[in-house]
Amino acid sequence: MQNLDYIEVQKHINILNVAFHLCLEIVETKGQEAKAICPFCGYNKNTKIPTLSLNINNNKYCCSRCGKGGYSVGLYAKVKGIDSKKAYKKLLERECFSLDRSKIQISPINLLADIEIRDKVYRAFLNMIGLERTHRSYLRNTGMLNSTINNGLYRSVPKKEIKRRLICKALSREYNLAGIPGFYQEPDFKWTFARSNGFFVPVFDENGYIQGLSIHLDKTFNNNLDIWFSSKDKINGTAARSYIMKNNINEKTTDLIITDNFILGTLIKATRNEPMIAFQNITNSYVMLKEIEKTDIKNITFVYRVPYSNENIDYITRRVFSDLIPLGYNFNLKCINNYKNFFDENFNVHYAVGKAA
Repeated sequence: MQNLDYIEVQKHINILNVAFHLCLEIVETKGQEAKAICPFCGYNKNTKIPTLSLNINNNKYCCSRCGKGGYSVGLYAKVKGIDSKKAYKKLLERECFSLDRSKIQISPINLLADIEIRDKVYRAFLNMIGLERTHRSYLRNTGMLNSTINNGLYRSVPKKEIKRRLICKALSREYNLAGIPGFYQEPDFKWTFARSNGFFVPVFDENGYIQGLSIHLDKTFNNNLDIWFSSKDKINGTAARSYIMKNNINEKTTDLIITDNFILGTLIKATRNEPMIAFQNITNSYVMLKEIEKTDIKNITFVYRVPYSNENIDYITRRVFSDLIPLGYNFNLKCINNYKNFFDENFNVHYAVGKAA
């Protein structure tokens, strides 16, 4: 990078990335040009009539009122009050450089907010939306009571873009959405979240805090019915982590039920109140070992639902959890055809891993 000509390199500093780092208010984007409120003259700031043109193709800017213009490096330098060399260095550190002018990933990705903050934001967010009748019926058909559904804060993902933006506008007035997985900014720097056809499933910790949100999809996508509410690789977005849900586990626990479905986990908790861990997208047994290392657990039963089970069920059981057997754990599988099987007498019948191929 140091051997490249400075004049040539600065032409490849993404102008929209620079605008993001400067918190410029982009009003509209048409083709290869974006329009923003000029940070120098601030003309028509209240009426939202932009005068600053940002050319996405050549990474140049120009204000039609005050006449200031140049390349993206100069824009950053003038707004920050530093020389071009310092601005150039900072923008390279922020990964705003692309020699072939390919699409550049907006940086940075935010650090995850503390759980107390996430809980407040997610609760306020969920209180702004409702649960569609079809989704309530789905949950009822699993065996859930209305009280369990209401206490679980299940909510349908809004389908209309304008509604998602209005919700975020109201939410951002009270909370900083940076650091909250799922929320991100559009090129005009207005907060929003992506549409998914499905409903939110809050993932609570042992203290009742909402760690994050899972989305149960109406239709399978990439062999999965459940995805995380995440905004990784989005403008000012935050990646979600693989949270788990636990119930009734202590030092004297000897038997444990695990499942790769949070709805299933909620039903186990509500109907049987047995020691349980629910997860999503776990790729190794270390996560599980970390949770049970200070217990007397010996017997582990993996419960999953057919025909709606994860397509990678063989991978999960044989490559992720089967290595628990050499450690002295008795690992078994339990397949159920319907959530209501929890009420059946034969629920406790276990199927050994060797018989579940």
